[in-house]
Amino acid sequence: MLERVFSGIMAVWMAVFPAGDARTADSGPEAVNVSAEEAYTMSDTPTLERVRTVTFADTPEKAADAVSYAAFCGLMSGFEDGSFYPDNFLNAAQAVRILRRIAARTALDAGPDTASDVEWAAAVELLSPEDDNFRVTFRPQNPQVLIEYEDGTQELIDYHAIPDSARVGVFALYGKGVSLNPETPLTRAQFALLLYRFAMFAGYDLTCTGNLSLRRDGESVPDYAKIPYSWAMEHDLYRTIVVDDLCPGLPVSRAQAALIFTALIADGTGEPVAVQITQAARNPFFVSKSRDLHDAIQAAIDSAGRRYNATGLQVAVIERGRLTDTYAYGWATKNEDPMTPAHKMRIASISKVILGMAAARMRQDGLVDYAAPLGAYWDETFQNPAHPDTPITLRTLLTHTSSLADGSLLSASVRSRLGTGRGYTSAVPGSLDNWEYSNFGFGVLGMTLERVAGRTMDQILDRYFFDRMGIDASFYAGDLDDSSELVTLYSGGSVTRSLSDQRQRHNPGSPGSDGTVFAGGLTISVRDLGKMAALLANDGAYEGLQLLSPESVRLMETYENQKVSDGFYQAMPIRYRTNAYGRSGIYYHTGSAYGVFNGLSYDPATGDGVVVLTVGAGGSRDSNGNYAVCGAIYDAVYHAIER
Repeated sequence: MLERVFSGIMAVWMAVFPAGDARTADSGPEAVNVSAEEAYTMSDTPTLERVRTVTFADTPEKAADAVSYAAFCGLMSGFEDGSFYPDNFLNAAQAVRILRRIAARTALDAGPDTASDVEWAAAVELLSPEDDNFRVTFRPQNPQVLIEYEDGTQELIDYHAIPDSARVGVFALYGKGVSLNPETPLTRAQFALLLYRFAMFAGYDLTCTGNLSLRRDGESVPDYAKIPYSWAMEHDLYRTIVVDDLCPGLPVSRAQAALIFTALIADGTGEPVAVQITQAARNPFFVSKSRDLHDAIQAAIDSAGRRYNATGLQVAVIERGRLTDTYAYGWATKNEDPMTPAHKMRIASISKVILGMAAARMRQDGLVDYAAPLGAYWDETFQNPAHPDTPITLRTLLTHTSSLADGSLLSASVRSRLGTGRGYTSAVPGSLDNWEYSNFGFGVLGMTLERVAGRTMDQILDRYFFDRMGIDASFYAGDLDDSSELVTLYSGGSVTRSLSDQRQRHNPGSPGSDGTVFAGGLTISVRDLGKMAALLANDGAYEGLQLLSPESVRLMETYENQKVSDGFYQAMPIRYRTNAYGRSGIYYHTGSAYGVFNGLSYDPATGDGVVVLTVGAGGSRDSNGNYAVCGAIYDAVYHAIER
């Protein structure tokens, strides 16, 4: 038989950025204190009404009951400011502590009364300490495996019971150890393994099919987690957080953990309130029109590629705030390398949108102020001599109303030109009447953000977004984690950027020293750029993780009631256009350089979106101001996925 139940509770949650901003429930008085007489144990008969008396100011609606349940049970706590901090991430140390408390509160054998949670975890064979890390321990005396028979059927059984003749395609649950750093956020896959081992310890029902094929990214689940992940899905633990893809590499937020721990109690003990909360939180299977109509959409993309003489195309589709499908056409390198959605391409001025997202997150963290004078971040006084009383700010940079004149984007030159008054036009800063598209302004914006953060823009984006979302992108193609799938850039049939030229480009200096790449130099695949578009379309949430606050997204989308000369409303830095491609309005941005003509767009009313990256196509514009090749694909896809 399998053994007891694991334990531990989530108490400390690491903030994403900056690194030192950690909050712990043990660092001060809790926001909600439950007395010993009121503390709930599984021998009581709680009601949802009683559970809901424990509340926090910042709990998301979907997880509200689960958070209240976890706090009411004494498993998770709030902070002295009355907040729960639902978006902070769970790490191994916190997970073990929460599980230990679950064991103590469910009348199970809670294991030895050790001073250390790590020692307890080792004693009950959940984890064993190894140097400064945790290492998941396996129990080879009783391994279980998922066996696939020759007729395609599968069964989860004891490894030693498998007849030799049937050992075809065996996926072993046990194998090499999985190291878990105690203060590094747990991935969904790692957490599933811990939960599964907790269920083994508790004697919970472990039956599952081990089949993840219904999810399109099922093969991305690591071998060690395939059975635990299947079990977590089939027993509803992960059905509370998984909407579409499994995303095994994503971290788990504090709010998501409350949902999962509540579902664990429901599955293992049948406690009625936990069951009620879990059933209400289950996500239905996600239905995608783009996948249902994949062949028809691919045909429309192929037609646009031929019509506009594109060498290659990539397309990503977003539905209801989720990346649902990707497409490719033509060549990444002519007659050598067929284009795929995984190829990485320079996105030109769409880079400004990604820069704007970095600025929005830094503002959210209190690192920058859009209304503060720009010179304050350079320890200088920057002012337009023609309008000395009107400040140049980050807001004016984001809206192309800064009045900065083009010049060198090396740090010393920027400081000299703007500090001496030589680097300005006569335009009034902040006035849409003087709107003028400015690549130079975004170069200065990127340098400013790097100076404030003390990090390169790649490092800023990695920390806030890319590392969390599994994105490989860089402003310097030679610094990509994997540069093996770059796109050769063409214009008019000639190579404008070869693969070798792109791979030789590396970050040359310290943060804030060079701004030449920020206006248009990001290299990324359409699949990964689609994730960033989905983040905006879903009010800053990606697969349930709030990586950018809804308020920050709303600020990016804010525009004055005045169109600029090109017929759109200028937001920060995205644009808004009404009545486009069958939608009442879309936010969008274009990008062109070295023969690429690109577009990113989304409908804020529905959460749908379309991203198009092209190489070698013509650059004519449509009636909505987008490149015609992108507009043709927008029109086809937006109408196809309309609900």
